[in-house]
Amino acid sequence: MPLILLQSAPPANLPYLFAAFAVCWLGFFIYAFIISRRRHELERELRDWEPAAEPGNGDGDDGGG
Repeated sequence: MPLILLQSAPPANLPYLFAAFAVCWLGFFIYAFIISRRRHELERELRDWEPAAEPGNGDGDDGGG
């Protein structure tokens, strides 16, 4: 019988696997948070620009020279 089948204890490197798994998920959530925050900032900036982009907004600048 192969020696690997006789072992009942989990492999010794299981904590390292868990640590790598946790670090990857933590990195993913940090990345998702940063992307979400940037998206909200861009949406806010676009909302600020919308009134200026509308035609006839009454700013008196008709583009004439």
